[in-house]
Amino acid sequence: MDRGETSGGLLVSDQAILREHLLDSLRERLRAFRKAARRARKRSTEQTVHQLRVQLRRLLAFFELLSTVVPDVHLQRARKKLKKRLDQFDDLRDTHVQLLFTASMLSHFPELKPLHKKLQRREDRLLKRATKKAQDCKCPWLAHAKRMIKRHLRSAFRPEGVGSRSAQKLLEGINKAFDHVRQLRARIDPQHLETIHRTRIAFKKFRYISELLQPVLPAIKPRQLVAMDGYQTMMGDIQDVEMMLQTLDELVKKGKLRRVPLNRFREFLAHRQSVLVRIYLEGADELFSFWPPAAPAFRTRQASPVAA
Repeated sequence: MDRGETSGGLLVSDQAILREHLLDSLRERLRAFRKAARRARKRSTEQTVHQLRVQLRRLLAFFELLSTVVPDVHLQRARKKLKKRLDQFDDLRDTHVQLLFTASMLSHFPELKPLHKKLQRREDRLLKRATKKAQDCKCPWLAHAKRMIKRHLRSAFRPEGVGSRSAQKLLEGINKAFDHVRQLRARIDPQHLETIHRTRIAFKKFRYISELLQPVLPAIKPRQLVAMDGYQTMMGDIQDVEMMLQTLDELVKKGKLRRVPLNRFREFLAHRQSVLVRIYLEGADELFSFWPPAAPAFRTRQASPVAA
């Protein structure tokens, strides 16, 4: 190995590029999360809650990537707390999606009016709860995690660190994330839709890591990120219909809605779900076009920037 290279194929003089990108990304991810949390505290709406959930997921994916080069003792507490906050908004997110969907269907299925009203009442209750939960997202403990992360990143990518494996570990991190998606893809069973949902959650993490590293990993093209978003949406549409069906069945079972008037709508949902599953399965192997790209390597000083 040349004296000027690391085992990750990154010039020692270029380790600063990767280090500064990760430090900048840390600042940006924390800034975006805090901004989303402030907006949700001020007014919890479908949009503010959605943005807060997105920033929570992106921060969690970033911390998982950082765990390849930063001791997990400094990340574990933060990851657990962030995951707990993400889970707190699940019901509200599902209710928002169902409200929008039923509103769009009312002209075709007027029998949905009782369901729509119940969803509106549920949303009101969950919004009040969400406003309180958003207060927990001030997260002063993140400041400590930030200090520890910065300290270890500067050490991991220090200029004198000839032979450092930090760059290689980052590549191993994205490889691991994709391998997990690939394994779940192989286990998908259209008769058990939770297998598609689990694949989607893992894929979302891989996509966020790809977005994070794309500026310094030219093998990931911007158009590829757009394709990833579309791939994820196919799986998300299936899950949204599944949650709608579960909500419908739950309300009928509890006696809050009558089954017979809703049979027509339920048949429509079941058909829609089967069509969405078929469409996804026909394109499911597009997954393998996302990773690994040809010769994945981090950008050096001499490389030209990737177009936005």
